[in-house]
Amino acid sequence: MTPSSEATPSSEARAEARAAVCAATAAGDTHHAMRAAQELLRQGGAQDLSFLRREIAKATTWSPPLTPVKVALLSSFSIEFVEPALVAHGFLSGLAVQIHRGGFGQFRQAIVDPDSPLYAFEPEFVILAVEGEDWAPMLYHQFLDHTEASLNACIGQICDEARALVQALRRRSAATVLMHNFAPPRWRRLGILDAQLARGQAQWVHRMNEALAAVCRESQGVYVVDYAGLVARFGATRWYDERMRLYARAPIAADQWGHLAAEYMRYCRAVRGLTKKCVVVDLDNTLWGGVLGEDGPYGIRLGSEYPGSAYRAFQQELLNLTRRGVLLAIASKNNVADVDEVFAQNTNMVLKREHFSSLQIHWQPKTESLAEIARQLNIGLEHMVFIDDNPVECEEVSRALPMVKVIYLPRQPELFVDALLEDGLFDALALSAEDSRRGELYRQRDQAEALRAESGSLEEFYRSLGMEVTIAPVTKASLARAAQLTQKTNQFNVTTVRYTEAELVERMRSGEWLLATVSVRDRFGDNGIVGLLMARPDRRALDIDTLLLSCRVIGRSVETAMLAFVCAEAGRRGLSEVRGRIVPTAKNVPVRQLFAHHGFTQVANGDSGVTCWRLSLAGGGVTWPAWMRVTVVDDNIASEA
Repeated sequence: MTPSSEATPSSEARAEARAAVCAATAAGDTHHAMRAAQELLRQGGAQDLSFLRREIAKATTWSPPLTPVKVALLSSFSIEFVEPALVAHGFLSGLAVQIHRGGFGQFRQAIVDPDSPLYAFEPEFVILAVEGEDWAPMLYHQFLDHTEASLNACIGQICDEARALVQALRRRSAATVLMHNFAPPRWRRLGILDAQLARGQAQWVHRMNEALAAVCRESQGVYVVDYAGLVARFGATRWYDERMRLYARAPIAADQWGHLAAEYMRYCRAVRGLTKKCVVVDLDNTLWGGVLGEDGPYGIRLGSEYPGSAYRAFQQELLNLTRRGVLLAIASKNNVADVDEVFAQNTNMVLKREHFSSLQIHWQPKTESLAEIARQLNIGLEHMVFIDDNPVECEEVSRALPMVKVIYLPRQPELFVDALLEDGLFDALALSAEDSRRGELYRQRDQAEALRAESGSLEEFYRSLGMEVTIAPVTKASLARAAQLTQKTNQFNVTTVRYTEAELVERMRSGEWLLATVSVRDRFGDNGIVGLLMARPDRRALDIDTLLLSCRVIGRSVETAMLAFVCAEAGRRGLSEVRGRIVPTAKNVPVRQLFAHHGFTQVANGDSGVTCWRLSLAGGGVTWPAWMRVTVVDDNIASEA
């Protein structure tokens, strides 16, 4: 076979993928365009990023629509080469990325100048991409010229400057800041001696990174991009292009820009609440090797020897995800009794039955299983990841449910963990107590729903739950959870406005804003923080900006307690009415009648179906529910409503 004939299949596949991208973008079909773009990047790679950027820009409308996001790039090197990759990978995340790029090496000036184009752009994300060699040359090529004292002074100076830059930016913007840490030098100035020293060059760079991380932790909404880890993951010799560094001050190799853009998107997805919530797995040749119906519960490949050890490693990583708040579910074509026997008897199983929040084990199509899992867990299909080793099953789900992220497992089980984690689908920037207990919380919800079915009336159900509701000011301890709720809650959310921690801090510092979390405990356990309220006075009314509840406690009248609290707070402030609005989305149908059901009067219809409501406090406002105990915490003083 000649070289040209060898290249033909790949070239044909790439051409087909490009044609599919063009067709999908022309039709404005978001999901099929994403799928085609993913296939193109798999076939072609870095050389197709500019093509994707052009095609994405041609589309005038998308269905479903993309979420616009503004990203500012401030760097010490030529970073414009990342822009096509940033647009392409943003598109794969459902984001329409708009980019502002600061002047070459002008990151300081862009931040400290109040009239900088940076602030006119009003970015949602500011990426501070500075190479260690540019900001701290004494830790790199000048290392041997400095003493320990001067190196310590260098770290302190850079941290002071970084802190000052963050503070200057915060005075004018609530944007999320992503700050690179420093990759260690590829070649240590003292060679192999560096690793023998208590404070070799690599150790100094590590200390610098620890100090920068501490600076980032001082401010809300400022995060470290682990650039050092990223370079290590892909290899420094592959990551850098020395010729382009010297020629164009563009040190990153052409085929690595996509990895950098994908890393940025992990942060953007996390802030925007696009982190996946549920992993749905097949069983045969996925959780274990072999086919259960043929090999039996003890013949499947699962154990301490390869390949069974690879399947155990995959199960362990899935278990780790549950500790990060990710739900697990099963969609398998198998006999229930056989699967039950594996869970009950096979001691090599890392995952136990109780780790799964939903099990669909039958012979119906996987698409039906996924839809039922979404219904049971009360989450959208777009929040789900489906994992299978069967290309036919994966294709069926991809075509019928394009909003579901599908991972088609490689043939080698030792690669399963990489396939699960490489896209950062489950990455988050905070881990709450509720996250680590999510599986348990869903089991509590199921117990409550069983109780509802047994109750003779709603009031009997409410009273039998024994609910205790605590309404408390948002504090530093609850801030991350409050922001997370705005980013993730879709169904019972009156406005569905997303907020970052930095934006919430601005409101906390204002004396006029009311910010409160809502926690619920019932007879089945502590549900944790499940709700958030934000309101502020507007002339004679208290105007509700945000009122949301986790889907786990919808339908328990907690929202009534929240509105009663708002009315009480409005009265305490000497206001005469409460106002609110419903901004309809595709997902918030459960909240549409909230104000109508609580005696509010509709006063206006706005654009896109937005409705405005008011409630006069002359009639006493909303009454506290009699079947729950409500505790209102105010400045560390608790009182019962």
